[in-house]
Amino acid sequence: MSSPVEVPHPSTQPSLEVSHRDAGDGVCVVTPAGEIDLASAPRLKSSLVALLDEGFTRFVLDLCAVRYLDSTGLGVLIAFSRRLNAEGRIVLAHAPEPVLGLLELTGLDAQFETFASMEDALAEVQSARRPAQARLCPDAEVVMGLAATALPFAESSADELRRWIRILSAYGEAGRALRRIGLTDTAIEPPLPAGGVGTGGLVAHAEVVSRVRTLAANIAADRAAATISTVDLLLAVMLAYGDAFDHELRAHGSSATELIDCLGSSPDPAPVG
Repeated sequence: MSSPVEVPHPSTQPSLEVSHRDAGDGVCVVTPAGEIDLASAPRLKSSLVALLDEGFTRFVLDLCAVRYLDSTGLGVLIAFSRRLNAEGRIVLAHAPEPVLGLLELTGLDAQFETFASMEDALAEVQSARRPAQARLCPDAEVVMGLAATALPFAESSADELRRWIRILSAYGEAGRALRRIGLTDTAIEPPLPAGGVGTGGLVAHAEVVSRVRTLAANIAADRAAATISTVDLLLAVMLAYGDAFDHELRAHGSSATELIDCLGSSPDPAPVG
């Protein structure tokens, strides 16, 4: 396999054209032609997002006409893959050797499946049928509805996280665990009054809600649950916010370990219907 350093440098006037075709059943074949770099990557991003908005859920990216791809282009692919819901998927076809080398060097060869032929790539995404995403239990459904309403008014990521905690503390098994460690609705600093949508914007906040929903669905699937519980949502929020969540716990004299212990010792079973 060729080394990524052998990828040719882009020309002084980089260009990129992006075409697509509908392969049916929510599958779209996207063919970028030219150079994918700092200047042209936004064009690829906007094209992919527009196709996602049109209702496509699974994508084959045909790289046969790509002359150059750098880390900026890879960043677009990574960000786009994270926008896909539980049923979404993106695979690569006809990737040139230097691109394969770059994927291997960055460790992304484990994230993006690559196929030597379009036929194999299409066969993979068209035959793949992921299990239907588990439905939300009643309490979890209320939490997600409130989050979708409250998060657009968050003024910062920290404010966003506090809104999640305030909502979760009032519902289900997650709420009982949070209240046991002192994270009640009144203990969390209330959100500042806002006159409109927060600094993240509606799209950014919607992406956060969607990501938490997907993470919670994955957690529920790992335990073979029929429904997504408030505990699944709480664990998903912990994953989504990482160190910020730990910082919030420490600010209230608690820790992730204590919270997990409370979840494990809850006297009430997780809802199954």
